[in-house]
Amino acid sequence: MSTPPRRSTAILTAAALTALALSTAAVPAQAQERPDIVPLPDHLETIRAAEAAELYGGTDILPLEDRKTSLVSMGDSEISGEGVGNYEDGTHEDGNWCDRSYDQALFRTGIESDVQYNVACSGGASPHLVEGSGQQQWNELNQGDNLAVKARNTHVKLVWIVVGANDEGGIQFGPTATECVTNRILFLGPCWPDHTEDWEARVEVTQDGVETAIDAVRQTMTDAGYLGTDYDMVVMSYPSPGGPDVEDNPDFPGWYSGGCLLYLADAAFARNKAVPLFEDGIRDAALGKGVRYLNAQRLFDGHGVCEAQPWARGVYVEVGVLPSEHAFRQSLHPNYLGHGAFAQCITEFYEHPDWDTSTCVDPASTNGATLYEGLFEFKDLKNGSSGLCADAEGYDSRNGTDLVSWNCHGGRNQGFWYDEEERSLHVELSHDRCVDVEGGRMQAGTPVVLWDCNGGLNQQFQVSGDGVHPVGHADLCLGFDGTGTGKPLELTACGTAASGFTLADRDYADPAGYGYDDWIGSSVY
Repeated sequence: MSTPPRRSTAILTAAALTALALSTAAVPAQAQERPDIVPLPDHLETIRAAEAAELYGGTDILPLEDRKTSLVSMGDSEISGEGVGNYEDGTHEDGNWCDRSYDQALFRTGIESDVQYNVACSGGASPHLVEGSGQQQWNELNQGDNLAVKARNTHVKLVWIVVGANDEGGIQFGPTATECVTNRILFLGPCWPDHTEDWEARVEVTQDGVETAIDAVRQTMTDAGYLGTDYDMVVMSYPSPGGPDVEDNPDFPGWYSGGCLLYLADAAFARNKAVPLFEDGIRDAALGKGVRYLNAQRLFDGHGVCEAQPWARGVYVEVGVLPSEHAFRQSLHPNYLGHGAFAQCITEFYEHPDWDTSTCVDPASTNGATLYEGLFEFKDLKNGSSGLCADAEGYDSRNGTDLVSWNCHGGRNQGFWYDEEERSLHVELSHDRCVDVEGGRMQAGTPVVLWDCNGGLNQQFQVSGDGVHPVGHADLCLGFDGTGTGKPLELTACGTAASGFTLADRDYADPAGYGYDDWIGSSVY
């Protein structure tokens, strides 16, 4: 097995966040001389001088070490705070729909700073982060120009970027989601067939845009006199706002009351294909450009719209704004709890400047975010004797889904990640679904299924050279009940051919592209 990711856990309370031990992510520049500050165009210099006067009582650009410290978030509605409410004056009205919330994650971190600047704006695309591009939104400064001003007046410690969902020719999340919701409301049938074939090509466009934005932000900071060691730049991916397992929620609010107005097939498409491929593109852009990367793709698993304690807002109509299209714009965005989870993730990542990548999830329905160093490597749960893999039947992940023997193919319904601290096995379809000994009956013949991850003893396993054991039961192992495909996974006596399971590395020609649409036709979806 590979070395497990280290992790760091935070609790969803402001007190816990502020109690974190604070440190600076960037190493002070000593031997290397900082670049000269490039003068701003006159119209930006006027703005900079006015902001400096408000900060310090004078208009000079101070040495970096003498300035107030700041944090900056850039990007689109995912990070602006749209969907949370409590909007900054002038950003939720005709003429400006940036929907910039005072309850957005940047203002709720435990990162020490004097000021925080959320310059993200709903609808933001990669060109809006490029200084001098002339691409502005509503009545606002271009986000890149805004960063150039802030970087000269304060010591920017963190630039936090969440962008790519709105790039022209890219995935264009807003129009796609609007189409899918409209189809559901008008009973026109699922929308996924209109998007599945060209999704990878659209992700490539988005990736190119994010790469351009990263280069531009880096250049803006250099032109403002910064070395790379003077600040931290983090690119974060997007979580899926929901999934197809909503009816597992014992307090399911109802399709209309809860605002979960998507066909289950479309929700499955989003979770199983659209968001994972989107994450691949964001990840490749960040790693290719050498910036730190925070993977939040699985963060809302178990907390999607209409699931238990949702971290995203459902389809929502602001009646007072009707008949404008803006009445629906807050739908399917992170809510207050979602931004609290974002704040946990970025705080912990900032506190680990030696981590190049990290993954943030809720591992066991704790209602809090846990940060792990690195990126999860999903593996086959494979029987060494037959060469068959454990397979979530029907590409399902509903509670009680059977795990059966099947030919190994690299699909997400055969991928498992082992959390060595929680000792849980999570299926790749959803981080909120774990391998579970049905009913907790620790005896040979008991079926093993998928269930909500809850940290219970019947979801804890030990992986060793002779098999996969329930914790505290070294005489029992996971095994297939019979030979051939379609046989159920269950507890068996150890030491037999059926019980020889390992977590095996995956080596497939195209693992990312296989099986994304295999859930089509499932009776559940």
